Amino acid sequence: MKKRFPTFGHLVIILLYFIIFTFPFSKLKEIVPKSFSAWLMLLSFVIPMYLTIWSTRKTFGKKGKLNYKPNYWTLLPLIILVSYAFFIIGEFTIFLLPEPTGIWKKIFDMLNETMAQVFNNQIAGFLMVAIAAPILEESLFRGIILKALLKKYNPYVAILISAIVFGVFHMNPWQFLYATVLGLFLGYMYWKTKSLFYPIFIHFLLNSTMFFAAQMNDIKETEGLVENLTGNDLIQYLILVLLAVMIVVFAWIFFEKYFAQVPKELVLATQNPHKIEEIKQILPKNYQLKSLKDLGFEGKLKETGKTLEANALQKVRQIAVPYDVDAIADDTGLEVKSLNGAPGVYSARYAGENASYEDNVQKLLIDMKGVENREAQFRTVVAYSKGNKEHIVSGIVKGHITTEPRGAGGFGYDSVFIPEGYTQTFAEMGESEKNKISHRAIALQKLKKKFD
Repeated sequence: MKKRFPTFGHLVIILLYFIIFTFPFSKLKEIVPKSFSAWLMLLSFVIPMYLTIWSTRKTFGKKGKLNYKPNYWTLLPLIILVSYAFFIIGEFTIFLLPEPTGIWKKIFDMLNETMAQVFNNQIAGFLMVAIAAPILEESLFRGIILKALLKKYNPYVAILISAIVFGVFHMNPWQFLYATVLGLFLGYMYWKTKSLFYPIFIHFLLNSTMFFAAQMNDIKETEGLVENLTGNDLIQYLILVLLAVMIVVFAWIFFEKYFAQVPKELVLATQNPHKIEEIKQILPKNYQLKSLKDLGFEGKLKETGKTLEANALQKVRQIAVPYDVDAIADDTGLEVKSLNGAPGVYSARYAGENASYEDNVQKLLIDMKGVENREAQFRTVVAYSKGNKEHIVSGIVKGHITTEPRGAGGFGYDSVFIPEGYTQTFAEMGESEKNKISHRAIALQKLKKKFD
């Protein structure tokens, strides 16, 4: 069975993509005038990163829209405070490293020289450090990699893995530690908000702070800003780090309580607007139902299974895996005893591929003309995909078929189906009454037990 993205091998491929796309620019450095070197560095980051993101999505079938919408404006002051706390903690981890020697000193000096070139050109430097890096890096590491990891692992494990990958991507020990620590907060905020706006904003905030501080204080090192600002006073530095840790702990407690009240997102893999409205009325209130349109899904869901179970699974897999979302899909069939279970799995296309609800109802009534035994049942199978786990539940309502359509509500075969113990068809019932006893309601009630 094909392993779900991302595996270690997938992450290596992504890194190789970036190295390959960067290679041509390393050759250009030898022929481009020094006056253009900062702009070349900007292009040598932006173009390879964009191509890496594009190639990753194409290679591994990541189809979902990247969400950049802000949705928690009131949290911004606290997010800014915690961002600087992580900045201090990240720099402290670098402070603990020994001074580079030998080959590491050469690499460190080369990095500082490279960053000095970027900082010397204020426009190109700002565009690269404060604009391009936050948008492109967050789109890749949080919007694609972490989003997929969250469907495979415990959230904190997924965030840790993505933070380490983010650190490795910077390809030197000093930036590895800083980027990994910062990546923990970036990942946490993406997990909680489901929006790239916040990690991009945090990334921008800290990178622009570092950039302008370097301009004002003539700091050429890529890190060490806090150490410079505290005048190398160890006690003062440690107090600042302790304060930063306390801010992070209290903020985490607050965020956990705050986001516990936020509805969880669940995508309904259907293109039937009637099902969307009906299921919205049945699901728990702490779930926010999203449609295929919200994902940017285009085309038509395939339903080629021979059973309701096969169709439900087929539909949910077309959404859950490529879009890295929690999703549900259902398939419903009307099973008439005198027709040997027909129309069953073909209920939606009983009168033909493009048949309307009315066409299907009329064909059913014609096929049952003069038939005394009008027993039937509605059966719904719901498939639920969360991460790499799938669940299937079903709901059944027994009843009988009328001799003519009755009622203006509902959809499908509702106008000719009377549930057991009732005298009205589903189409004659009110929406709330039907949703208490319907086959879909029974299945979703079972599914609620699977929701965490």
